[in-house]
Amino acid sequence: MERMMKSGLWCGKMKRWAGMAVIAVALVTGGAVQAQVAVLPAADTTMKASDQYKYYFSQGLRSKMLGNQDEAIGYFQRCLDFSQNSASAYYELGVLYSAKKDYSAATGYARNAWKKDPTNKWYGLLLIENLAAQGKHIECVPVYRALQKIEPDSESFRIGEIEMLILAKQEKEALKRLNKLPDEEEIAKWATVRKKDIYLSLNQFDKGANMLLAWLKKHPDDYEIRGILAEAYVSNKMKDKAAAQYEILRSQNPDNPAVNFSLGQFYFQNGDKKASLTEFLKGFKSPDVNPAIKIEIIKSFISSQNQQDTLDGNVVKLIEEMYLVDKGETKVDALYANYLYSVERLDEAEPIYRELIVKDPGNFINWQNLLFILNQKREYKDIITVSDSALTYFPGQGLFYLFKGMAEIEDKNYPVAISVLNKGLSQPEQNAEVIKQFYLSLAEALYRSGNSAEAFKNYDQMLVLEPDNVLVLNNYSYYLSLDGQNLDKALEMISKCVKLEKDNPTYLDTYAWVLFQMKEYSKALEPMTKAIELTPDPSGEVLEHYGDILFRNGRVEEARKAWISAKGKKEVSDKIDQKIKNGLN
Repeated sequence: MERMMKSGLWCGKMKRWAGMAVIAVALVTGGAVQAQVAVLPAADTTMKASDQYKYYFSQGLRSKMLGNQDEAIGYFQRCLDFSQNSASAYYELGVLYSAKKDYSAATGYARNAWKKDPTNKWYGLLLIENLAAQGKHIECVPVYRALQKIEPDSESFRIGEIEMLILAKQEKEALKRLNKLPDEEEIAKWATVRKKDIYLSLNQFDKGANMLLAWLKKHPDDYEIRGILAEAYVSNKMKDKAAAQYEILRSQNPDNPAVNFSLGQFYFQNGDKKASLTEFLKGFKSPDVNPAIKIEIIKSFISSQNQQDTLDGNVVKLIEEMYLVDKGETKVDALYANYLYSVERLDEAEPIYRELIVKDPGNFINWQNLLFILNQKREYKDIITVSDSALTYFPGQGLFYLFKGMAEIEDKNYPVAISVLNKGLSQPEQNAEVIKQFYLSLAEALYRSGNSAEAFKNYDQMLVLEPDNVLVLNNYSYYLSLDGQNLDKALEMISKCVKLEKDNPTYLDTYAWVLFQMKEYSKALEPMTKAIELTPDPSGEVLEHYGDILFRNGRVEEARKAWISAKGKKEVSDKIDQKIKNGLN
């Protein structure tokens, strides 16, 4: 909200006269400046100098149009070898260097073009553009004055001169020029606001406010100027006067969203969030308001929450109202989807994200959140497809390799998973948490593919990075127990894991199973029983383990009941029927 107040809601409604002064030059986009230009063929000495010039100039235009900046620069510089007075060649070089953001070089070329032909306004405008880009506003003033002589009826050049004077902190001279502008209403209105800005910058608030009040005396229904006046009072901490202007605004324009937003800002800054929300919601109902303004208001409410974990109810109302009115706008849809995601309304968020990755494929968050949703829903084939698409736009993003690799593991495509995970792990500048997950997933894929030795190397590497990682401690110790090797190391790791999270049923199951493999049957029973008690719906694997441990403790009938319960679930061994019939051999 503070950022909005600095720019003001009202200035965007008025015609930006200053914008007419600096007419945009068609620039070729480009990257960083290079030290040398393209190497060109040697000049044809059999041609006349004038013909050589025409040839190189046409080739320069062609290269520029094709986006070959360095080549174009080379051609235009070659032009100057044959005609040092070519204003056009200097101009084209100025345009090209400006596109490279080498404003110093561009200024030099533009100045030469302007010097060779001071009657061409485009050369002057290019010079202004590059001087202004370097903050040399005062140097733009004489150029604007020269342009006024070329087009004496053009108000845009007078406006441009005034803007440069203001930027150069030449306020008194700017005021003189403002007073000489014609009385045409729209120009006079712009001049009134700029005079107010100047007086406020000079700490002469009363003079600035009086400029606006004088205008309102003649134009009492001008809600834009009244809104600017109200904001000026707010910025000068004159709440009562601001409130009086807002009351007039409300009575004159009860359904104008600009008025609603300005009032909303006023209440918000004065701590009256309830009144603020009422006004903002009125404004949000208008489809004519730029959604970007609504998004900024929502961000202001969010930032005022002081890092709360859940969104304030007022924010939710604003988001829902905006989506209701502006559904289909990419940024609106993204904000609404992110809200749904944050409150775990994943089934509602998913279709919106699916549309967004098509409409706005360059938005990383949309892909990321969709993949997290699919992962939570265990839609692994879908994760593979979406990850593949995401990687076409973000080929260096390790997270998308990770999602794909994890999904390939679940789909039992272990060689593919290993290849993808290794490729993702090689990507630079990875997040530390993502790197850990890579090692975990790679170890899982290697183990399931039968390469337990390499899997265990990855687990060891992971434990170097994070010795207390409970997932690694659990998985590593469990796989060692399944392989029946290094059981002392397995017991040490799972004991540490259970100390870190003593009531996690998965870790208790692993602890019990390691003890079982070590033939410590009586010791295994207690953690196994606790794991069952802590799990509302135990998996088939856990129930089978429970049955095995009960059996070895002589509790045969209880063991058989556990095995029968396990059989009706997934993840049981192919020996379950034999166990039910004959017990453990």
